[in-house]
Amino acid sequence: MYRDLRSFVEALEAAGELVRIAEPVSPVLEIAAITDLVSKSRCRGEPSDSAKTNDPRFWDRGGPALLFENVEGSDVPCLINAYGSYRRMEMGLGAKQGFDGIGATIGELVKPEPPKSLGDAIGKAKQFAPLLKIGPKRSKKPGACQERVFRGDQIDLTRLPIIRCWPHDGDFAGVGYPGNVNDGVPGIGRGDDWNAQHRGRYITLVGTHTIHADDAGKVKPSSHNIGMYRVQLFGKDRVAMHWHMHHDGASHWRSWKKRGDPMPVAIVLGGPSVLPYAATAPLPPGISELLMAGFLNGGGIKLCRGESVPLWVPADAEIVIEGYVNPDAGVIGFDPRTDGELGEGAVFEGPV
Repeated sequence: MYRDLRSFVEALEAAGELVRIAEPVSPVLEIAAITDLVSKSRCRGEPSDSAKTNDPRFWDRGGPALLFENVEGSDVPCLINAYGSYRRMEMGLGAKQGFDGIGATIGELVKPEPPKSLGDAIGKAKQFAPLLKIGPKRSKKPGACQERVFRGDQIDLTRLPIIRCWPHDGDFAGVGYPGNVNDGVPGIGRGDDWNAQHRGRYITLVGTHTIHADDAGKVKPSSHNIGMYRVQLFGKDRVAMHWHMHHDGASHWRSWKKRGDPMPVAIVLGGPSVLPYAATAPLPPGISELLMAGFLNGGGIKLCRGESVPLWVPADAEIVIEGYVNPDAGVIGFDPRTDGELGEGAVFEGPV
């Protein structure tokens, strides 16, 4: 496992699993098109035998990870397809024996066999001892993610290498909606220049950190959730959360909406290599993604306090975008042709 994105990238490169691209490339469609082709090509390294057994058709797909070093309009490189092959996933999760090894370990912990002797009992104690170390490690000191802090007019999210994947992303007229349904919404970019450069761009593969309103002010909020949702760029300091009604993030927003208060949110890029999977793992209700990440990591995830929101964030993250979701935000999925509300979501109140 790797404590931050930088060390993971270094490991991928050392293993021959990374290709650096120095030529200028556009974040609008071009990065996605290149990655789509590469991800369907032959993978670089050999995964575990369990990967070959469990996926005999496609274990050899995934190509290399790609690091675009010169993204047009951005000062930040773009890493993509980092987890696009079995071997890279196994590297990121520290699964030397493949995913079956992790699954077997979890199975032994969930349904342990009772000890049959004193020696067996001592062995069981050693087996469960690592679970005492998987809780998050909170520190009041600033984290590495806070070495540079941008506030107010310094914030310009358009300088990040946020990609647009599909031609019709953000194109309301192109998919049958009348005009721009965002007209009249303060802070949202519009116009031909904005549409050409920024519409339909989404931050992807990020961990979105939220808590339930009932945990506001608690030092160790039990509801701390990490979800992975598409985050749509709407302006220099404004983005939109896209989630389904059953997601924990949406449930948390409803709890803050009930109170009439904005919901604090932290959108986290990078950090320990186990975090992306932990954020998407189908965990039972009440099991924290932070605990799952700590288990996979072999030790608790380092957290620090957010700069501008009352949340704990991964201290070793690359970038943390902090902000609030307006409790009065409209629904996502509203169809102006039928006045039908198809789902829930919200827009950051801003500025982030």
